[in-house]
Amino acid sequence: MKNTDDVTAATREEARRLEQQADSTEPYPHGTAISRPNAPSRMFNLRLSDEQFEALQAVANARHLPMSTMARAWLLDRLDAEQRAS
Repeated sequence: MKNTDDVTAATREEARRLEQQADSTEPYPHGTAISRPNAPSRMFNLRLSDEQFEALQAVANARHLPMSTMARAWLLDRLDAEQRAS
């Protein structure tokens, strides 16, 4: 049985081979739906203490999420709750 490193290396090699064979000039197959989930958005900067930043990062890591994704979800959940309360 192959070990994990061998499988990972083989998978990477297969991905590289497939990328080299890909032809980006061919049309998409019939029925392919193209979406743009990340519509243009605005940046929002937020200052946190080191302790707050590390705590947020720890929670995000525990949930296997990027910290910005988790923070955005929390902020939008709170905004939704505030709007429903008014």
